[in-house]
Amino acid sequence: MLWNMRRKKRQLIYLILAVISFVSFIFIVLLVSPLKEISLGFIDISPLIIFFIPLVLFFFSLPTFIFRSKKHGVLLSLFVLVYLLMRIFGLTHPLFLVLLIGLLLTLELLFSPRQA
Repeated sequence: MLWNMRRKKRQLIYLILAVISFVSFIFIVLLVSPLKEISLGFIDISPLIIFFIPLVLFFFSLPTFIFRSKKHGVLLSLFVLVYLLMRIFGLTHPLFLVLLIGLLLTLELLFSPRQA
């Protein structure tokens, strides 16, 4: 029975995306001032948006490559994003972290396949 089951292959694209997003995250941390807005023509972009995009991409692609599941990548990147946003808005009480972990564990159980 085991030999008939299809094995999921690790897709190398997620590892490449993780490396690229990590390197871009490091460059952003080192080169972009957090106090100065970045101007692209008539649009001013907050450095936080530029900070969070490669960070979320990294925390999505690396667990997706390691665990072979996009669900785990999405949940981990969502956890990191919400936790950092709560820290920015001053929600630093440990109860918020416990609630966030509980919420993500509930989402994990909600989206896991049911066994009859």
